[in-house]
Amino acid sequence: MNAHSKAYVSFDHNGKTYKYYFTGVTSIEHSLTVNLEKDSSQGSDIVNGARNKPNQITLSVIETDAEHTSGWAADMLEAMDAVKRGRYLCKIVTSMGTYKNMLLTGITATQDEENQCGWSGTLVFIECLSPDKKKKKKNNSSSKKNTGSTGSRKVTGSAFQQLLQRAGIK
Repeated sequence: MNAHSKAYVSFDHNGKTYKYYFTGVTSIEHSLTVNLEKDSSQGSDIVNGARNKPNQITLSVIETDAEHTSGWAADMLEAMDAVKRGRYLCKIVTSMGTYKNMLLTGITATQDEENQCGWSGTLVFIECLSPDKKKKKKNNSSSKKNTGSTGSRKVTGSAFQQLLQRAGIK
């Protein structure tokens, strides 16, 4: 049996669900914040003067070929890069919670003396919030209206010369 962590990343592609477990997860940072909108009125996404910011989850992981097949760590890094490049919406499952609609936005990977047959690094996921579907109601702002049409004049020959002369151009 291969060693792996309890936290994992999954996503659906072409009708198939893919799950990626890591050799180890050394830390999980959950960033769940709001922005205060002091100048905004209440709206569908603003409550008590605050707007939710997208959740951000940072997984600090270790990948190694130990207890896996040779090349496992390199394959995992390549797979995570493919998830990022494909911009697949992921589900992140941790012991503290499950997060849906997460986009892998950053990967750092370090191969060093401590992990010569693998890598350690971070995976940063940011939640993709769906845009507000409601249309804005009439806000009494002015808008440009076409109230009619005017014919255009053709300026040709002597009329053009007269315009130039009046403008002081010879």
